[in-house]
Amino acid sequence: MVKRILVAMLLVLVVTLARASSNSESDLNSIVQEMERAQAQVAIPNRIKRDYRLSRVNNAKIDSEVIADIDFRAPGKYNVEKSSGSSLGAQVVKRILEHEVEVGTSSQKSRSAAVTRENYLFTYRGEAAIDGRPYYLLHLDPRRKQPELISGLAWIDKQSFLIRRLEGTVKSPSLWVKKIHVRFDFDGSKGMWVLNNMEAIADIRFLGARKLTSQVMNYEATSVVAGKTRTVAPPVAAVLLK
Repeated sequence: MVKRILVAMLLVLVVTLARASSNSESDLNSIVQEMERAQAQVAIPNRIKRDYRLSRVNNAKIDSEVIADIDFRAPGKYNVEKSSGSSLGAQVVKRILEHEVEVGTSSQKSRSAAVTRENYLFTYRGEAAIDGRPYYLLHLDPRRKQPELISGLAWIDKQSFLIRRLEGTVKSPSLWVKKIHVRFDFDGSKGMWVLNNMEAIADIRFLGARKLTSQVMNYEATSVVAGKTRTVAPPVAAVLLK
């Protein structure tokens, strides 16, 4: 009798877990579908000005600063308005700008770097808060080794389904760089989806860690639809200290 009860309880547990897993998978698919739809429909700036700064980790001193204006309208271009400090910072930012314009003006390259099911496997990790606001938390697992793809986490807005933050590691572009950790923070509060802040930390052999940050200074309100470019973050890892 006891054995039958235990078997029945085990069956109920298995069915419950199976249903929970099915519901969780369904919820994940729904979140990802809405996220992809939101990315394809939102407006993004076609011109933006950023302030880039290169420094050593845990050091308040800025080694170099570059202010650049980027125009994503075909054929794409950028203009360095200010450059000060070490030449290394200028070289790194120049490579980033060149690659960002290249990816941003190519629908094929932008598509291969987008946060979609075509490029990632997703896992639902629950919810997490940023500045007191709750977000869906998804784990990102790249389907292939590609410098623009992040292995880490994505915070998805529960109302707009736009990405609020991307954070994780990316494939190193050089044997000299042991690992790269990146974080991208976005803002979609003004009807535009904008990359507000970026931080990339590269651990370089024999030289230690270097930190590159960027912050939006302003952007042009005239917009394009993200579905046409599908770029969500500068491909920093593809060129950082290469």
